[in-house]
Amino acid sequence: MNRSSSRGFKLTTVILAVIVLTLSALFSNSSIAGDMDVKIEASK
Repeated sequence: MNRSSSRGFKLTTVILAVIVLTLSALFSNSSIAGDMDVKIEASK
């Protein structure tokens, strides 16, 4: 029981870490795209 529960906990931690990294990457990409749009509008 103990071994499987620790493995499941590690798996859950890895999945959570991947989700957090993916979300942060999406947010950073969208914010960069927003900044580029603002710069393009400002240059016009």
